Order: sequence, then structure tokens, then C-alpha cells
Amino acid sequence: MLKNFFKASLLVVMVSLCVGVPIVNAGNVVSLEWTSPTSANLSSVHMVDADDGWAVGYGGTIIHWDGTEWSTVTSPTTKDLYSVHMVNADDGWAVGDDGTIIHWNGTEWSNVTSPTYASYLESVFMVNADDGWIVDSSRYGPIYHWNGTEWSQAATLGDNLWSVYMISADDGWAVGNSGTMGHWDGSQWNYQYHPTGESFLSVFMVSADDGWAVGDNGMIIHWNGTQWSTVASPTTENLGSVSMISADDGWAVGYGGTIIHWDGTQWSIVPSPPGAFLSSVYMVDADDGWAVGVSGTIIRWTGTEWIPEFPAAILMLLLTSLTFVVVILAKTAPKKRRKPSLPSKTRL
Repeated sequence: MLKNFFKASLLVVMVSLCVGVPIVNAGNVVSLEWTSPTSANLSSVHMVDADDGWAVGYGGTIIHWDGTEWSTVTSPTTKDLYSVHMVNADDGWAVGDDGTIIHWNGTEWSNVTSPTYASYLESVFMVNADDGWIVDSSRYGPIYHWNGTEWSQAATLGDNLWSVYMISADDGWAVGNSGTMGHWDGSQWNYQYHPTGESFLSVFMVSADDGWAVGDNGMIIHWNGTQWSTVASPTTENLGSVSMISADDGWAVGYGGTIIHWDGTQWSIVPSPPGAFLSSVYMVDADDGWAVGVSGTIIRWTGTEWIPEFPAAILMLLLTSLTFVVVILAKTAPKKRRKPSLPSKTRL
């Protein structure tokens, strides 16, 4: 019996390693540590704090972290969502396909009137409840502004825009295709161009004098308060998202499950869970962060390693495999021989 248990446990571990699901062995019980509530592609993740966070994705998918688990939340749209940004626990925004803009009021997500209906809204960033920005990957690079009452077009930068990050109401950056960059000075967006000509997919500002942008072919550039300069990259994979904790600690993720870390001196590759194709990363602090990606992939930084949460469909595959293994072992296990009974005594 013990031998069969070990066989079953070994097979469960093997199946788990194949699908990338971590195993916890509590006593004699093999259990799963993580699951994801969706198999939809996830595009963006943003955390209010360690116990409150959101991720959005294709088909209008919205999921919420409550400090214990991720769960699906009712969405007012079936359009693909590309970005989410929270002002606080009771105020947040998400944007996406066909000009979709939705708002969280602390109770539910609802559609909000959009200034465009033929655009891919790629990134939203809220300075506060009355001041926010959205960039658009349409041909002319429109930028939209929230004034506390409505969204309206504020500028165009001439090329597809993929990411926006605001330091304050008077200072922010947007990045996009072919080296396109824009700087907000409090009164207008000023066009800039980075000579690499690469497309930048994500920008994150630590302060007015310290910022990062990442993009195609592993391109990484750094802002020192005066200029953007190229920084050595450990990868040639496209990098889709960057999130900094401080000037000496930051992360970026991208294609092929690429994860890289900045330690204040250099960027280096960090091991990624198998199958983790990533689109967005957000760090709560040095010991807690999240990244999301295709097919409902969710991974978490524990301070020492990235561990995965995989979709319930994969969990069901694992549990089905376990059940199958147990049944087969039960059927094929040699039957225990019964001890022959002794002949009864004969009374004389």
C-alpha cells in the first residue's frame, strides 16, 4: 500500500512538473498551492496593496486579488482589455479595444463614455481621481485626458503609443513605435524621438530624474533627468512591461517568459516558471510582486523566486491525471493473500 502511495505521489509530481504547477506535500497529502480563475490572456496587472489588486485581459476578463485568492469579477464588456490602473480600492480604470473605457466605483465596474470608438486604448494612468491619461496605438498616437468629469482628446504624437506613466500632474512620459516618445510638462505634450528607432512598449518613472522604458528586441533605456540613454540588456526578447520598486530594484518581463531584474548596477536574467509567457508586471515591494500573461498565467514574486498560479483547467488536468493514476494503481496492485484458516479442533 505504501509502495503504491509513493508511486502515485511520484506520478503526480511528474505531471505537475510537466504543466508547471507547484506541489506542496503536507504530511501524506499532495496538494496544489496555486490556481488561476481564468484561461483568458491577461494583459495588465495593478495592485492597490498586498491585499488588493486587479488584472484584466481578453474578452473583457477582470479578476481581483483579495489577499488570499484571485477570483473572476463581473465585467460590463466583452471587448479585450489592455490596461488597468487603480487610484485606490474604490476608484479604478481599465481600457481596451474599440475605445472601451470602464470604471470601478468600489462596488462594480461600469462602462464610461469614450471619446473614441475605433481605437485600441493601450495604457491608462491615473494621477488622482480628477486627473488621468490614456494613450492610443492608433496611427496618429492620440492621447486622452480625464478632468474628473469626462475623457477628451488632449494631443497626438504622430505614431502608435503603447504606454504612459505620470510622475505628477505636471510631469509624465509616453512611449510608442519607432522611438516615439512624449513628455508632459504640465501644459502640453512635447514630441521626442529616441535614436535607436526601436518600439518601446512600457515606461515606468521612479522620479523626475530616474525612469526606464523597455521594448522590442530587449531594448532598455534609462532617463537620468536630462536624457534617455541605452542600457545593456541581457536579452533580445521583446520586453512588454517594466516595474520599479526603487532606483536600485526593478523588474521587466516579456516574450518567451523572459524575466529580468535590475539590482542598481545591471539587468540580469532571472529564472521563470515553465510556460509563463508574460505581458505585465507590477511590484508591491521588494518581497511581493505579480506578473500575468497568456492563457490566464499568473506568477508571484516571494522575495526569493517567482512561483506560478495556473488556470483551473490545468488544475483539473492534474486532478484528473491523479485520479486516473490512483484508479490504475488500485486495479493493478497485487491482491493481498488471505492467511489460510487453521482447521478447527475436533472434540472427542
